[in-house]
Amino acid sequence: MASAAGAAEPVWRLEQPAPPAGAPFKLPLGAPGDLKFYAPNRGLLTVEGNDAVPRGILSYDGVRWRQLASVCGGSGDTARIAFAGPREFWVISEPSRPRVGSGTALCRFKDGQVVGSFSTPAESSDPFRQMFAAACRGPNDCWFGGVGSQDALGERVGAFHLHWNGSQLETVYGPQGRGVSDLEVHGSSLYESTLVGTRPENRTDPVDLAQPEEPGPRLIHTIAGSTFLNDPFTPADRPALPRDGAELLALDSDGASLWAVGGGAASGPSAPEGGSVERPPLAARLGSADFTELPLSGAGFGPTERFTDVAAVPGGSSAWVTAVPFAERRSTNAKAKVALIDANGATSVTRLPASGAGRGAAARIACTGPADCWMVTYAGWLFHLSDGAPKARDTDPAYAGGISFRPNEAAEQFVPDAPPIDDSRLFAPPPLELEPGAEQAPARVRRLPALIRRVRSRLRGLRLTVTFTLARRARVSLLARRRGRLVARTRPRVLRPGRRSLTLRLDRRRYPTKLAFSARELGRRR
Repeated sequence: MASAAGAAEPVWRLEQPAPPAGAPFKLPLGAPGDLKFYAPNRGLLTVEGNDAVPRGILSYDGVRWRQLASVCGGSGDTARIAFAGPREFWVISEPSRPRVGSGTALCRFKDGQVVGSFSTPAESSDPFRQMFAAACRGPNDCWFGGVGSQDALGERVGAFHLHWNGSQLETVYGPQGRGVSDLEVHGSSLYESTLVGTRPENRTDPVDLAQPEEPGPRLIHTIAGSTFLNDPFTPADRPALPRDGAELLALDSDGASLWAVGGGAASGPSAPEGGSVERPPLAARLGSADFTELPLSGAGFGPTERFTDVAAVPGGSSAWVTAVPFAERRSTNAKAKVALIDANGATSVTRLPASGAGRGAAARIACTGPADCWMVTYAGWLFHLSDGAPKARDTDPAYAGGISFRPNEAAEQFVPDAPPIDDSRLFAPPPLELEPGAEQAPARVRRLPALIRRVRSRLRGLRLTVTFTLARRARVSLLARRRGRLVARTRPRVLRPGRRSLTLRLDRRRYPTKLAFSARELGRRR
Protein backbone atom coordinates (compact mmCIF):
# COMPACT_ATOMS: atom_id res chain seq x y z
CA MET A 1 0.00 0.00 0.00
CA ALA A 2 1.48 3.38 -0.99
CA SER A 3 1.35 6.57 1.03
CA ALA A 4 -0.11 9.83 -0.26
CA ALA A 5 3.34 11.01 -1.25
CA GLY A 6 3.84 7.92 -3.39
CA ALA A 7 6.55 6.33 -1.25
CA ALA A 8 6.24 2.79 0.06
CA GLU A 9 4.98 2.22 3.58
CA PRO A 10 7.91 1.76 5.98
CA VAL A 11 8.61 -1.87 6.89
CA TRP A 12 11.02 -3.48 9.35
CA ARG A 13 13.68 -5.56 7.54
CA LEU A 14 16.82 -7.36 8.62
CA GLU A 15 19.84 -5.35 7.38
CA GLN A 16 22.92 -7.04 8.77
CA PRO A 17 26.41 -5.71 7.95
CA ALA A 18 28.52 -7.67 5.47
CA PRO A 19 30.21 -10.73 7.01
CA PRO A 20 33.90 -10.66 8.00
CA ALA A 21 36.41 -11.64 5.34
CA GLY A 22 36.28 -15.39 4.74
CA ALA A 23 32.84 -15.89 6.31
CA PRO A 24 30.25 -17.21 3.82
CA PHE A 25 27.20 -15.89 5.73
CA LYS A 26 26.22 -12.81 7.69
CA LEU A 27 26.83 -13.24 11.41
CA PRO A 28 25.51 -11.75 14.67
CA LEU A 29 27.70 -8.97 16.07
CA GLY A 30 27.52 -9.88 19.75
CA ALA A 31 25.72 -8.00 22.50
CA PRO A 32 25.28 -4.31 21.61
CA GLY A 33 26.13 -1.53 24.01
CA ASP A 34 24.62 1.56 22.40
CA LEU A 35 23.07 2.75 19.12
CA LYS A 36 23.18 6.49 18.35
CA PHE A 37 22.70 8.67 15.27
CA TYR A 38 23.92 12.20 14.61
CA ALA A 39 22.13 12.25 11.22
CA PRO A 40 20.26 9.70 9.07
CA ASN A 41 23.56 8.85 7.33
CA ARG A 42 25.82 9.06 10.39
CA GLY A 43 25.27 6.43 13.06
CA LEU A 44 27.38 4.54 15.62
CA LEU A 45 26.95 1.13 17.22
CA THR A 46 29.11 -0.43 19.93
CA VAL A 47 29.26 -4.23 19.94
CA GLU A 48 30.71 -6.72 22.38
CA GLY A 49 31.84 -8.94 19.51
CA ASN A 50 32.27 -12.71 19.45
CA ASP A 51 34.61 -15.36 18.02
CA ALA A 52 34.15 -14.04 14.47
CA VAL A 53 33.38 -10.34 14.97
CA PRO A 54 35.85 -8.12 16.83
CA ARG A 55 34.76 -6.00 19.76
CA GLY A 56 34.59 -2.33 18.90
CA ILE A 57 32.54 0.37 17.19
CA LEU A 58 30.67 0.27 13.88
CA SER A 59 29.61 3.29 11.82
CA TYR A 60 26.76 3.75 9.32
CA ASP A 61 27.23 6.06 6.30
CA GLY A 62 23.71 5.98 4.86
CA VAL A 63 24.45 2.92 2.71
CA ARG A 64 26.21 0.33 4.85
CA TRP A 65 27.61 -0.49 8.28
CA ARG A 66 31.34 -1.12 8.69
CA GLN A 67 33.99 -1.33 11.39
CA LEU A 68 35.00 2.14 12.58
CA ALA A 69 37.26 1.27 15.51
CA SER A 70 38.75 -1.91 16.95
CA VAL A 71 39.61 -0.06 20.18
CA CYS A 72 37.50 1.49 22.96
CA GLY A 73 34.86 -1.22 22.81
CA GLY A 74 33.33 -2.71 25.89
CA SER A 75 30.70 -4.89 27.47
CA GLY A 76 27.19 -4.60 26.09
CA ASP A 77 26.02 -3.76 29.62
CA THR A 78 28.12 -0.59 29.89
CA ALA A 79 29.42 0.66 26.50
CA ARG A 80 27.63 3.94 25.79
CA ILE A 81 27.98 6.71 23.15
CA ALA A 82 27.55 10.49 23.35
CA PHE A 83 27.96 12.78 20.33
CA ALA A 84 29.66 16.05 21.27
CA GLY A 85 29.63 17.44 17.72
CA PRO A 86 29.51 16.33 14.09
CA ARG A 87 33.06 14.90 14.21
CA GLU A 88 33.46 14.29 17.95
CA PHE A 89 32.00 11.70 20.31
CA TRP A 90 32.70 9.90 23.60
CA VAL A 91 32.41 6.20 24.46
CA ILE A 92 32.18 4.61 27.90
CA SER A 93 34.66 1.77 27.59
CA GLU A 94 37.05 -0.52 29.43
CA PRO A 95 40.47 0.67 30.68
CA SER A 96 43.70 0.02 28.85
CA ARG A 97 45.61 -3.03 30.06
CA PRO A 98 46.64 -3.95 32.67
CA ARG A 99 43.68 -2.18 34.27
CA VAL A 100 40.29 -3.86 34.14
CA GLY A 101 36.72 -2.87 34.83
CA SER A 102 33.80 -2.71 32.43
CA GLY A 103 32.36 0.79 32.21
CA THR A 104 35.18 2.46 34.18
CA ALA A 105 36.95 4.26 31.34
CA LEU A 106 36.25 6.88 28.67
CA CYS A 107 37.50 7.35 25.12
CA ARG A 108 37.22 10.66 23.31
CA PHE A 109 37.10 10.48 19.49
CA LYS A 110 37.69 13.57 17.37
CA ASP A 111 38.41 13.99 13.66
CA GLY A 112 38.82 10.27 13.07
CA GLN A 113 41.13 9.34 15.94
CA VAL A 114 41.14 8.68 19.68
CA VAL A 115 42.41 11.94 21.18
CA GLY A 116 41.84 11.04 24.83
CA SER A 117 41.72 7.89 26.95
CA PHE A 118 40.84 8.14 30.64
CA SER A 119 40.72 5.74 33.58
CA THR A 120 42.12 5.50 37.12
CA PRO A 121 44.14 2.86 38.97
CA ALA A 122 42.26 0.82 41.53
CA GLU A 123 44.11 2.48 44.40
CA SER A 124 43.38 6.02 43.21
CA SER A 125 42.25 8.51 45.83
CA ASP A 126 39.44 9.58 43.48
CA PRO A 127 38.64 6.50 41.37
CA PHE A 128 36.23 6.20 38.46
CA ARG A 129 33.21 4.06 39.26
CA GLN A 130 31.17 2.00 36.80
CA MET A 131 29.12 4.09 34.35
CA PHE A 132 26.02 3.32 32.27
CA ALA A 133 24.93 6.63 30.72
CA ALA A 134 26.41 9.45 28.61
CA ALA A 135 25.23 12.73 27.05
CA CYS A 136 26.82 15.94 25.74
CA ARG A 137 25.40 19.43 25.40
CA GLY A 138 28.41 20.35 23.28
CA PRO A 139 32.15 19.68 23.07
CA ASN A 140 32.78 21.44 26.41
CA ASP A 141 29.91 19.96 28.43
CA CYS A 142 29.64 16.16 28.62
CA TRP A 143 28.23 14.10 31.48
CA PHE A 144 28.59 10.42 32.35
CA GLY A 145 26.56 8.71 35.07
CA GLY A 146 26.86 5.45 36.93
CA VAL A 147 26.44 3.53 40.13
CA GLY A 148 25.54 4.71 43.59
CA SER A 149 28.87 4.69 45.41
CA GLN A 150 31.39 6.80 47.34
CA ASP A 151 34.92 8.09 46.94
CA ALA A 152 37.94 6.26 48.33
CA LEU A 153 37.76 7.99 51.71
CA GLY A 154 34.01 7.79 52.05
CA GLU A 155 33.74 11.57 52.21
CA ARG A 156 31.59 12.01 49.07
CA VAL A 157 28.57 9.73 48.70
CA GLY A 158 25.91 9.41 46.01
CA ALA A 159 25.47 8.57 42.34
CA PHE A 160 28.84 8.68 40.57
CA HIS A 161 29.22 11.12 37.66
CA LEU A 162 32.04 12.42 35.51
CA HIS A 163 31.85 15.87 33.94
CA TRP A 164 33.99 17.04 31.01
CA ASN A 165 34.26 20.84 30.99
CA GLY A 166 36.32 21.14 27.82
CA SER A 167 39.70 20.77 29.47
CA GLN A 168 39.44 18.13 32.19
CA LEU A 169 37.24 15.47 33.77
CA GLU A 170 35.85 16.08 37.24
CA THR A 171 34.18 13.52 39.50
CA VAL A 172 30.77 14.54 40.84
CA TYR A 173 28.54 12.60 43.24
CA GLY A 174 24.82 13.24 42.79
CA PRO A 175 23.14 13.58 46.20
CA GLN A 176 20.51 10.88 45.59
CA GLY A 177 22.46 7.64 45.39
CA ARG A 178 20.25 5.67 43.00
CA GLY A 179 22.13 4.26 40.00
CA VAL A 180 21.88 6.31 36.80
CA SER A 181 20.23 4.45 33.91
CA ASP A 182 20.33 7.14 31.19
CA LEU A 183 21.20 10.77 30.40
CA GLU A 184 19.51 12.89 27.73
CA VAL A 185 19.68 16.49 26.52
CA HIS A 186 16.29 18.10 25.90
CA GLY A 187 16.37 21.70 24.76
CA SER A 188 18.91 23.42 26.99
CA SER A 189 18.33 21.04 29.91
CA LEU A 190 20.03 17.80 30.89
CA TYR A 191 17.88 15.03 32.35
CA GLU A 192 18.82 11.74 33.97
CA SER A 193 16.75 8.68 34.79
CA THR A 194 17.53 6.31 37.63
CA LEU A 195 17.00 2.83 38.94
CA VAL A 196 15.64 2.14 42.40
CA GLY A 197 18.86 0.52 43.64
CA THR A 198 22.50 1.53 43.38
CA ARG A 199 23.11 -0.45 40.18
CA PRO A 200 21.19 -2.74 37.78
CA GLU A 201 19.62 -5.73 39.55
CA ASN A 202 21.25 -4.87 42.89
CA ARG A 203 18.71 -5.64 45.58
CA THR A 204 20.81 -5.48 48.74
CA ASP A 205 23.10 -2.43 48.90
CA PRO A 206 21.49 0.48 50.77
CA VAL A 207 20.88 3.69 48.80
CA ASP A 208 22.26 6.90 50.33
CA LEU A 209 19.68 9.67 49.93
CA ALA A 210 20.58 13.24 50.80
CA GLN A 211 16.86 14.08 50.85
CA PRO A 212 13.95 11.77 51.65
CA GLU A 213 11.73 10.96 48.68
CA GLU A 214 8.00 11.00 49.25
CA PRO A 215 5.63 9.51 48.29
CA GLY A 216 8.07 7.30 46.35
CA PRO A 217 11.43 7.27 44.55
CA ARG A 218 12.15 10.32 42.37
CA LEU A 219 13.43 8.61 39.24
CA ILE A 220 14.12 11.72 37.12
CA HIS A 221 16.61 14.49 37.87
CA THR A 222 17.71 17.61 36.06
CA ILE A 223 21.35 18.71 36.16
CA ALA A 224 21.99 22.47 36.14
CA GLY A 225 25.68 23.31 36.45
CA SER A 226 26.68 20.83 39.15
CA THR A 227 23.31 20.98 40.92
CA PHE A 228 20.94 18.00 40.84
CA LEU A 229 17.22 18.68 41.15
CA ASN A 230 14.54 16.05 41.75
CA ASP A 231 11.76 16.09 39.17
CA PRO A 232 8.34 15.69 40.85
CA PHE A 233 7.40 12.71 38.63
CA THR A 234 6.68 9.42 40.37
CA PRO A 235 5.22 6.28 38.74
CA ALA A 236 1.50 5.75 39.22
CA ASP A 237 0.58 4.10 42.50
CA ARG A 238 -0.87 0.64 41.95
CA PRO A 239 -2.77 -1.43 44.52
CA ALA A 240 -0.81 -4.26 46.13
CA LEU A 241 2.47 -2.99 44.66
CA PRO A 242 5.24 -1.31 46.69
CA ARG A 243 5.92 2.38 46.13
CA ASP A 244 9.44 1.49 44.99
CA GLY A 245 8.19 -1.18 42.59
CA ALA A 246 9.02 0.67 39.35
CA GLU A 247 12.20 2.09 37.84
CA LEU A 248 13.22 3.91 34.66
CA LEU A 249 15.62 2.41 32.15
CA ALA A 250 15.90 4.88 29.25
CA LEU A 251 15.29 8.43 28.02
CA ASP A 252 15.11 9.95 24.53
CA SER A 253 14.27 13.30 22.98
CA ASP A 254 13.62 14.42 19.42
CA GLY A 255 13.93 18.06 20.44
CA ALA A 256 10.17 18.48 20.79
CA SER A 257 9.23 15.54 23.04
CA LEU A 258 11.10 13.86 25.89
CA TRP A 259 10.20 10.27 26.74
CA ALA A 260 11.06 8.15 29.77
CA VAL A 261 10.43 4.39 29.90
CA GLY A 262 10.93 1.47 32.25
CA GLY A 263 8.87 -1.02 34.19
CA GLY A 264 8.87 -3.23 37.25
CA ALA A 265 11.92 -2.67 39.44
CA ALA A 266 14.66 -5.29 39.27
CA SER A 267 16.77 -3.38 41.81
CA GLY A 268 16.09 -2.12 45.30
CA PRO A 269 14.65 -3.86 48.35
CA SER A 270 11.24 -4.68 46.82
CA ALA A 271 12.61 -6.47 43.74
CA PRO A 272 12.31 -10.27 44.01
CA GLU A 273 15.50 -12.29 43.88
CA GLY A 274 16.32 -13.12 40.26
CA GLY A 275 13.33 -11.20 38.89
CA SER A 276 11.46 -7.91 38.67
CA VAL A 277 8.35 -6.55 40.36
CA GLU A 278 5.29 -7.63 38.39
CA ARG A 279 3.66 -4.52 36.98
CA PRO A 280 2.90 -3.23 33.45
CA PRO A 281 5.71 -1.54 31.54
CA LEU A 282 6.02 2.20 32.08
CA ALA A 283 6.06 5.05 29.53
CA ALA A 284 6.00 8.74 30.48
CA ARG A 285 6.16 11.86 28.32
CA LEU A 286 7.17 15.39 29.22
CA GLY A 287 4.37 17.80 28.44
CA SER A 288 4.41 21.56 28.70
CA ALA A 289 5.54 21.40 32.32
CA ASP A 290 5.51 17.90 33.84
CA PHE A 291 6.04 14.26 33.00
CA THR A 292 2.85 12.23 32.67
CA GLU A 293 2.64 8.44 32.75
CA LEU A 294 0.65 7.24 29.73
CA PRO A 295 -2.22 4.73 30.04
CA LEU A 296 -1.18 2.06 27.54
CA SER A 297 -3.95 0.69 25.32
CA GLY A 298 -4.28 -1.44 22.21
CA ALA A 299 -1.62 -4.03 23.10
CA GLY A 300 -1.16 -6.48 25.93
CA PHE A 301 2.08 -6.91 27.84
CA GLY A 302 3.16 -9.65 30.24
CA PRO A 303 3.51 -9.03 34.00
CA THR A 304 7.32 -8.83 33.82
CA GLU A 305 7.72 -7.02 30.49
CA ARG A 306 9.66 -3.79 30.67
CA PHE A 307 10.43 -1.06 28.14
CA THR A 308 14.24 -1.22 28.06
CA ASP A 309 14.92 1.47 25.45
CA VAL A 310 13.04 4.27 23.69
CA ALA A 311 13.41 6.26 20.47
CA ALA A 312 11.34 9.42 20.07
CA VAL A 313 10.15 9.72 16.45
CA PRO A 314 11.26 13.09 15.02
CA GLY A 315 8.52 15.19 13.55
CA GLY A 316 5.71 13.44 15.41
CA SER A 317 4.31 12.77 18.86
CA SER A 318 5.11 9.05 19.12
CA ALA A 319 8.00 6.84 20.16
CA TRP A 320 9.23 3.32 19.48
CA VAL A 321 10.16 1.19 22.50
CA THR A 322 11.79 -2.19 23.02
CA ALA A 323 9.57 -4.49 25.13
CA VAL A 324 11.41 -7.31 26.89
CA PRO A 325 10.22 -9.80 29.52
CA PHE A 326 12.73 -9.81 32.36
CA ALA A 327 13.60 -13.49 31.83
CA GLU A 328 14.43 -12.83 28.14
CA ARG A 329 16.60 -9.73 28.65
CA ARG A 330 19.76 -11.56 27.54
CA SER A 331 18.16 -14.02 25.14
CA THR A 332 19.93 -14.55 21.81
CA ASN A 333 17.12 -16.56 20.19
CA ALA A 334 13.87 -14.98 21.39
CA LYS A 335 11.62 -13.04 19.03
CA ALA A 336 12.30 -9.33 19.40
CA LYS A 337 9.32 -7.16 20.34
CA VAL A 338 9.04 -3.44 19.57
CA ALA A 339 6.04 -1.17 20.11
CA LEU A 340 4.97 2.20 18.73
CA ILE A 341 3.33 4.40 21.38
CA ASP A 342 1.34 7.55 20.61
CA ALA A 343 1.16 10.56 22.90
CA ASN A 344 -2.22 9.33 24.23
CA GLY A 345 -0.86 5.86 25.07
CA ALA A 346 -2.28 3.96 22.07
CA THR A 347 0.16 1.14 21.34
CA SER A 348 0.83 -1.21 18.44
CA VAL A 349 3.28 -4.12 18.64
CA THR A 350 5.60 -5.63 16.02
CA ARG A 351 7.49 -8.93 16.32
CA LEU A 352 10.88 -9.27 14.62
CA PRO A 353 11.64 -11.15 12.50
CA ALA A 354 8.13 -11.52 11.10
CA SER A 355 8.86 -15.19 10.26
CA GLY A 356 11.54 -17.72 11.01
CA ALA A 357 13.61 -18.24 14.11
CA GLY A 358 14.14 -15.53 16.71
CA ARG A 359 17.28 -13.38 16.51
CA GLY A 360 17.37 -12.30 20.14
CA ALA A 361 15.50 -9.95 22.47
CA ALA A 362 15.25 -6.31 21.39
CA ALA A 363 18.11 -4.36 22.94
CA ARG A 364 18.62 -0.86 21.46
CA ILE A 365 16.49 1.33 19.20
CA ALA A 366 17.03 4.72 17.50
CA CYS A 367 15.05 6.82 15.00
CA THR A 368 16.05 9.66 12.68
CA GLY A 369 12.60 10.10 11.12
CA PRO A 370 9.08 8.62 10.92
CA ALA A 371 10.25 6.16 8.25
CA ASP A 372 13.81 5.62 9.44
CA CYS A 373 14.49 3.64 12.62
CA TRP A 374 17.03 1.01 13.61
CA MET A 375 16.81 -1.75 16.21
CA VAL A 376 19.54 -4.15 17.29
CA THR A 377 18.87 -7.36 19.20
CA TYR A 378 20.80 -8.71 22.15
CA ALA A 379 22.53 -11.23 19.85
CA GLY A 380 23.63 -8.42 17.53
CA TRP A 381 21.20 -8.54 14.60
CA LEU A 382 20.22 -5.21 13.01
CA PHE A 383 16.68 -4.43 11.80
CA HIS A 384 15.84 -1.30 9.80
CA LEU A 385 12.44 0.42 9.52
CA SER A 386 12.55 2.06 6.11
CA ASP A 387 10.37 3.05 3.14
CA GLY A 388 13.26 2.31 0.80
CA ALA A 389 14.14 5.96 0.11
CA PRO A 390 17.90 6.20 -0.61
CA LYS A 391 20.23 8.34 1.49
CA ALA A 392 23.30 10.30 0.48
CA ARG A 393 26.45 8.48 1.52
CA ASP A 394 28.44 10.16 4.29
CA THR A 395 32.01 10.56 3.00
CA ASP A 396 33.48 12.35 6.02
CA PRO A 397 36.97 10.82 6.59
CA ALA A 398 36.41 10.98 10.35
CA TYR A 399 34.06 8.01 9.96
CA ALA A 400 35.98 6.13 7.26
CA GLY A 401 37.12 3.41 9.69
CA GLY A 402 40.42 1.81 10.53
CA ILE A 403 40.84 3.42 13.97
CA SER A 404 43.11 1.00 15.83
CA PHE A 405 45.21 3.18 18.15
CA ARG A 406 44.22 4.22 21.65
CA PRO A 407 46.54 6.00 24.10
CA ASN A 408 47.33 3.65 26.98
CA GLU A 409 46.24 5.72 29.95
CA ALA A 410 47.18 2.90 32.30
CA ALA A 411 50.84 3.07 31.28
CA GLU A 412 50.93 6.86 31.22
CA GLN A 413 49.48 7.33 34.68
CA PHE A 414 51.88 4.87 36.30
CA VAL A 415 54.91 6.87 35.15
CA PRO A 416 56.44 8.72 38.14
CA ASP A 417 55.90 12.47 38.23
CA ALA A 418 59.62 13.12 37.81
CA PRO A 419 62.67 10.96 37.06
CA PRO A 420 65.10 10.28 39.89
CA ILE A 421 68.01 12.67 40.30
CA ASP A 422 70.76 11.62 37.89
CA ASP A 423 74.18 11.72 39.56
CA SER A 424 75.94 9.51 37.01
CA ARG A 425 77.16 12.52 34.96
CA LEU A 426 76.19 10.55 31.85
CA PHE A 427 74.22 13.46 30.43
CA ALA A 428 76.30 16.23 31.96
CA PRO A 429 77.67 18.92 29.60
CA PRO A 430 81.29 18.50 28.47
CA PRO A 431 83.88 20.02 30.81
CA LEU A 432 85.23 23.48 30.08
CA GLU A 433 88.92 23.82 29.32
CA LEU A 434 90.68 26.75 31.00
CA GLU A 435 93.04 28.89 29.04
CA PRO A 436 96.65 28.89 30.29
CA GLY A 437 97.14 31.43 33.01
CA ALA A 438 93.46 31.86 33.71
CA GLU A 439 92.62 31.95 37.34
CA GLN A 440 89.75 29.79 38.57
CA ALA A 441 87.39 31.61 40.89
CA PRO A 442 86.64 29.76 44.10
CA ALA A 443 83.28 28.02 43.98
CA ARG A 444 80.57 29.46 46.16
CA VAL A 445 78.24 26.76 47.45
CA ARG A 446 74.95 27.47 49.15
CA ARG A 447 73.67 24.59 51.21
CA LEU A 448 69.88 24.29 51.07
CA PRO A 449 67.83 22.66 53.80
CA ALA A 450 66.25 19.31 53.01
CA LEU A 451 63.10 19.65 50.92
CA ILE A 452 61.04 17.42 53.26
CA ARG A 453 61.72 17.05 56.98
CA ARG A 454 60.02 16.51 60.34
CA VAL A 455 57.88 13.67 59.02
CA ARG A 456 55.19 12.30 61.30
CA SER A 457 52.50 9.67 60.61
CA ARG A 458 49.20 8.78 62.25
CA LEU A 459 47.05 5.71 61.50
CA ARG A 460 43.33 5.62 62.29
CA GLY A 461 41.79 2.38 61.10
CA LEU A 462 42.88 2.17 57.47
CA ARG A 463 43.33 5.90 57.06
CA LEU A 464 47.00 6.95 57.19
CA THR A 465 47.87 10.64 57.51
CA VAL A 466 51.49 11.73 57.01
CA THR A 467 52.44 15.24 58.18
CA PHE A 468 55.69 16.93 57.16
CA THR A 469 57.42 20.27 56.72
CA LEU A 470 58.06 21.36 53.14
CA ALA A 471 60.99 23.72 52.69
CA ARG A 472 60.24 24.87 49.14
CA ARG A 473 57.35 24.82 46.66
CA ALA A 474 57.04 21.35 45.12
CA ARG A 475 54.70 18.81 43.58
CA VAL A 476 54.39 16.01 46.15
CA SER A 477 52.63 12.67 46.39
CA LEU A 478 52.83 9.84 48.91
CA LEU A 479 53.57 6.32 47.66
CA ALA A 480 52.86 3.03 49.44
CA ARG A 481 54.58 -0.16 48.29
CA ARG A 482 54.30 -3.79 49.23
CA ARG A 483 57.26 -5.97 48.31
CA GLY A 484 58.34 -3.50 45.68
CA ARG A 485 54.90 -3.08 44.08
CA LEU A 486 52.91 0.14 44.25
CA VAL A 487 49.66 -0.54 46.15
CA ALA A 488 48.46 3.00 46.91
CA ARG A 489 49.33 6.60 46.19
CA THR A 490 47.93 10.06 46.65
CA ARG A 491 47.23 12.32 43.71
CA PRO A 492 50.23 14.63 43.08
CA ARG A 493 49.60 18.08 44.62
CA VAL A 494 51.47 21.33 44.26
CA LEU A 495 52.22 22.48 47.83
CA ARG A 496 53.69 25.68 49.19
CA PRO A 497 56.35 25.74 51.92
CA GLY A 498 55.12 25.03 55.42
CA ARG A 499 53.59 22.29 57.49
CA ARG A 500 51.61 20.00 55.16
CA SER A 501 49.87 16.60 55.25
CA LEU A 502 48.77 13.85 52.85
CA THR A 503 46.25 11.07 53.53
CA LEU A 504 46.16 7.53 52.14
CA ARG A 505 43.34 4.98 52.28
CA LEU A 506 44.91 1.55 52.83
CA ASP A 507 43.69 -1.94 51.99
CA ARG A 508 44.21 -4.79 54.49
CA ARG A 509 44.72 -7.27 51.63
CA ARG A 510 47.52 -5.14 50.16
CA TYR A 511 48.94 -3.55 53.29
CA PRO A 512 52.13 -1.59 52.47
CA THR A 513 55.54 -2.46 53.81
CA LYS A 514 57.21 0.77 52.74
CA LEU A 515 56.25 4.44 52.33
CA ALA A 516 58.02 7.01 50.20
CA PHE A 517 57.58 10.51 48.88
CA SER A 518 57.60 11.41 45.20
CA ALA A 519 58.61 15.07 45.14
CA ARG A 520 59.52 17.40 42.32
CA GLU A 521 60.78 20.79 43.38
CA LEU A 522 59.31 23.63 41.36
CA GLY A 523 61.14 26.78 40.39
CA ARG A 524 60.57 29.97 42.30
CA ARG A 525 57.93 32.28 40.93
CA ARG A 526 59.40 35.47 39.55
